[in-house]
Amino acid sequence: MVDNRMPVIVLVDGEHYPDVIVDTLRFLESERGFSISAIAFLGGTEKLEDLKSINYRGVPVYTGKTPVEAITTAISNHKVERVIDLSDEPVVGYTERFHIASRVLASGVSYEGADFKFDAPSMPYSFEKPGIGIWGSGKRVGKTAVSGYILRFLIQLGLKPCVLTMGRGGPAAPEVIDKPSQVDDDFLIEIARAGKHAASDHFEDAMMGRAIAVGCRRCGGGMVGMPFYSNVAKGAVIVSKIDCDVVLCEGSGAAIPPVGVDAVLLVVSALQPVENVLGYLGSCKVLLSDLVLVTMCEDFLVPNRKLQKLIGGIRSINPEIRVLKTVFRPRPLGDIRGRRVFLTSTAPGRAVQIQAKHLEEEYEADVVGTSPNLANRGRLRDDLKDLRGVEVLVTELKAAGVDTVSSRAKELGIDLVYMDNNLVSVEGDLDKEIGRILSIAQERCQERLNRGC
Repeated sequence: MVDNRMPVIVLVDGEHYPDVIVDTLRFLESERGFSISAIAFLGGTEKLEDLKSINYRGVPVYTGKTPVEAITTAISNHKVERVIDLSDEPVVGYTERFHIASRVLASGVSYEGADFKFDAPSMPYSFEKPGIGIWGSGKRVGKTAVSGYILRFLIQLGLKPCVLTMGRGGPAAPEVIDKPSQVDDDFLIEIARAGKHAASDHFEDAMMGRAIAVGCRRCGGGMVGMPFYSNVAKGAVIVSKIDCDVVLCEGSGAAIPPVGVDAVLLVVSALQPVENVLGYLGSCKVLLSDLVLVTMCEDFLVPNRKLQKLIGGIRSINPEIRVLKTVFRPRPLGDIRGRRVFLTSTAPGRAVQIQAKHLEEEYEADVVGTSPNLANRGRLRDDLKDLRGVEVLVTELKAAGVDTVSSRAKELGIDLVYMDNNLVSVEGDLDKEIGRILSIAQERCQERLNRGC
């Protein structure tokens, strides 16, 4: 007779009496419809001296030096859809439970307890070409700038890349930008006049990366990063039909695209609270990633102690991962040499001054004013009221870059130049690491295609 019950692994501890544990295991099978494949013992000896006392149908019991080790071993030896947690304090507290949840979810298994349930991220493969996830640990960490850099890198290698994006202001139906050169200021102004979000990521990727871009939308973001709603699946179908060699799947804020990829590059800002990356369920992304780029590693912005704690924590979660420290430097898309420039940016105030200095030193511009309020339209309008003597407005293609900054430039009859944030490594070989990620994605893609995935 075929057993159609859901196979599960159950977590138990020694702070419960053995007969209570065994009784609960029976309940899970008889009343909840589960089939227990394995038991992971997480520790505790107050009420349990011998593991033999929780013998249940001969189901194997796994132990380890840590609770996570016991669970990882059980998952590696048994194909299950869910882990059910019967443990409790003091063996497993709140912090430990998040570590367990991250590890279980990163294994592709759902995690359930007395009053919680986390579903494993659903990321089905949708195209038969290498996919690289560009995920972020939050908003304004620099994902799109990283995507632009990688797109240009891939093109220099002679490859044809495509980027799949999603955003909170993305199009109602997936939108293809197959002629990147058409994305200029006039194009974006028309998009804004049509009532659409003209600073959507697929426009920025097409403009900065000069690659085919497919834009999608999403709403909501879960604790692991799954969007509540998106049309990314439809966008992925479109991507599968595009003539390209590799696909970048770019996240939105802390949300990740619900599509399978072969390698993951995680973008983390050094300005974020460390616990947002290392704690809660942030560590799940670290476990699923192959390379972490820590951005905003400016000495004046981030204490070295915090940076060491962040990088050390990332490596402790995933010892196999590579971590690079990076900064951004502005790269204007037009000529600003010898011209009086006003710069608008989403960067913090002091970082904007670094951007201004770079424009002066590298591009010989005369920066006569700056605004860090590109993401605050009210303050931005105030900053743009007095532009006497300004010849060029330089702006990122983000937030109010089109509907406010570009419109103001046209109103005053002055030039507008969009600016990319070019990625620069503080230490390590950035291009070598990106090449490594590409190789990983290509190899894993071939392996899954050979398996029929």
